[in-house]
Amino acid sequence: MSDSNDVVRVYSGPLAQVEAYQQVLTESGIESKVVGTELSASFGSALSDSIELWIQSGDMDRAVAAIKEYEATAPPAASE
Repeated sequence: MSDSNDVVRVYSGPLAQVEAYQQVLTESGIESKVVGTELSASFGSALSDSIELWIQSGDMDRAVAAIKEYEATAPPAASE
């Protein structure tokens, strides 16, 4: 990211969802960074929703719109 002092969290949750959203943002031309994977590796399922997706604050509106569009068109998650 170009200016690490001007970043905001756009989402936090399970790694699989964070990675899906990161792909959506990348396809929309929005640079992002996943934070917290080392905590998940260290603490396992105790911190399963601690993975975060960060973006430049100026991209927030576009990021939210891209994620909402993805959620509206993505197939429902498989039930366990």
